[in-house]
Amino acid sequence: MPAQTATLTPHQQSVLFPRPREAVGTFSVFLDGQEINIQTITVVNDPSQRILRINGRNTVGQDTVREIDIEFADHTPAGTTFNLAESEFTPTRIWLSVKTATESYVVRGVTGTLSIQQISPQLIKVQGAAVARTDTDPNGQEHDLIINFDIHT
Repeated sequence: MPAQTATLTPHQQSVLFPRPREAVGTFSVFLDGQEINIQTITVVNDPSQRILRINGRNTVGQDTVREIDIEFADHTPAGTTFNLAESEFTPTRIWLSVKTATESYVVRGVTGTLSIQQISPQLIKVQGAAVARTDTDPNGQEHDLIINFDIHT
């Protein structure tokens, strides 16, 4: 017997396969005191996991890509401040990933804070700030991040 197939509605597709949406606005990042020019900002609202994910991407030359990822619950009330040291088993995360021709690594912001000043998941408008220190990278270095964002899709 042939298996029956079902066509998903657009709403079902958006829930099962959330797409990144390009965002505009301010997304400033300082990595170890040096400003990083964020060139691409995307936002994903994943309704199945109830997470809002912000990604800022920077490329340097031909072979270096740095990405900053911020994740938190999409139902976070405005005015909430997260302590990253207490967020290991929560949906709140800040990641720094670095990819070069010779190495690739991802480190997590393990201490510091993430503050959400304004949020509107329906329109995907988010304003916030973070100050974080990462765990050690493969070279044994910790990194300091200062992030300010006021973005919308």
